This record gives sequence, structure tokens and C-alpha cells, in this order.
Amino acid sequence: MATQQQMMAKFADKLEDIEKNQKTMATVLSGLAGKDFGSLSRNRRQLPVENGDVNVTEQTETSACTVSPGCPSGRDGRDGAPGRDGAAGRDGQPGPQGPIGEKGDIGPEGPPGEKGETGADGDGGGSVYIRWGRTTCPNDTDTSLIYDGIAGGTDCSHSGGGANYVCLPKDPEWGVFTDGNQGSAYMYGAEYQVDQFGNSPFQGASVYEHDVPCAVCHVASRGSKLMIPARLSCPSGWTREYKGYLMTERYTHYRSEFVCMDGEPETRPAGHVNHNGALFYPVEASCGSLPCPNYVQGRELTCVVCTK
Repeated sequence: MATQQQMMAKFADKLEDIEKNQKTMATVLSGLAGKDFGSLSRNRRQLPVENGDVNVTEQTETSACTVSPGCPSGRDGRDGAPGRDGAAGRDGQPGPQGPIGEKGDIGPEGPPGEKGETGADGDGGGSVYIRWGRTTCPNDTDTSLIYDGIAGGTDCSHSGGGANYVCLPKDPEWGVFTDGNQGSAYMYGAEYQVDQFGNSPFQGASVYEHDVPCAVCHVASRGSKLMIPARLSCPSGWTREYKGYLMTERYTHYRSEFVCMDGEPETRPAGHVNHNGALFYPVEASCGSLPCPNYVQGRELTCVVCTK
């Protein structure tokens, strides 16, 4: 019985101690609620060091404050290590084109490039000329006949019209036309006028007042042509197509052009009628501004047609 009473007494003492501790804890928490973090009491603890002495350090008592809504914020922590670079983003859409800038200065000329390979030989482009006074082209100069025709031009007494002779085809083609003369411009045939003054250069040929033929010739292998007055031969490297005498309109008539009439002229059949029209006269040298010598006053001038 005594033992039971002792145990009951000890149990009562324990309950009393618990009540006291609860009252003490409530008092502490009530006091902490209105105080700064810096006013908290600090616990001290001892840490051993290498030489065996004891080093005292302070530790802030925060265990009660961690659960209180009134606790102040703590100090900022140290910066963490930089993170890794993120993945590259996608390319954006192209922006609008900006204005064109000013033209810059021309740069210095660069060094010449290497010489290219030599190309294949061409055909020279070819050339075309009129052989006055003949119906054929020379056979020994690799030429071909395009067509033979009729020499024509403006009437010798007309101040208007063309100033050149032309080689008209024998078979004209017509477009829109009005029959009858309307007084515009006219094309005439041409005649030789070589015996009128007794100075025909064509020995053994009677061509006076005959109609003049012509031939249009093509040279496939030589791209350049040249008529040289007062010469019968061509420069070195050139091929002579034909030679003859320089002819044009009479000086008292209206002007035309100088052409090279073949030295062995032909005439158009049934063309021996004096119709005049465009006329061909031999051209004589006239000294003065033309130097004599080497030219001779009144001498009929020669000519040559050359290709290359």
C-alpha cells in the first residue's frame, strides 16, 4: 500500500513539472513575438582547434523564431554559380530592304587575265559590191553572183532625187501603188556617154548611149571591200575584184556619185536609144588643188575594186 502511495506522489510531481514548463514556454514565446531578430539571445558553443585549445563561437538562437509568423527576414545568401548557356533561338524573319547607298569610287584596274585559247577560224563575214558595166562577177576571185540588173539613177537635169547610182533588178516586185505620175521622185535608167567628146577610154567597144548593166557580187571569204580611184592594182594582201575607169555625171549636170565602171563594159540588149536619164561620163583630172604631177590635166582616171 505504501509503495502505491509513493508512486502516486511521484506522478503528481511530474505533472506539476510539466505544467511549469508549459507556463515557462508560453512566457518565452510571448516575449519573442515583439522583439527584433538581433535581440535574440545567443548560445555559445566550444569548438576544439588544432593546438588543443578551445575556441568559442556564437550561434544565433533561431529555433523559436522559425515557427513564428513575426520573425524578421534573414540576410541574402551568396550568389550562386552561373548557369549554362541556353539553346540558340530560331532565326527571325528578314527585315525590309534598306535604301540603296551611294555609288562608290571606281577601284583600281586589276592585272590582265591570262590569254584565252585561240578560237576557230571564221568565214570572214563576207562582203558585197556592185560591178558596174557587167552582168557577171569575176570567176577568179571566189565570188558569186547575187543578181544582175540595170544601172539607174536620177535624171541628169533634175536637181532633186537621189545622188547615187543603183543596180535595179530586172524583175521588180510591187506593193501598194498608184498608176500614173504624181510628180514625186523618179528613177531612170542609165546610159554611157563616152564618145560625145571623143574621149572614150574603152578601146574597141562602141557603147555610146547604150544602157548600162550591172552585177551584184558576194565574196564569202573576204569581209572588207574598197574602191580605189586612180589605181589599177590593190594594196598588198588585198584581192582585186575588177578594174576599170572612174565615171559620174557631167559637171554641168546635177551631182551624183563616183563609181568604178568595168574596163571591159557590156551593154543591155536593145538598149541603144538616147533616152538620157542617169548618165555616166569619164572623169578627167583637173590640176590645181589636185597636184600635177603626178596627176595629168585632162587625163581619164582609172579605178579598182579590192576585197580582203
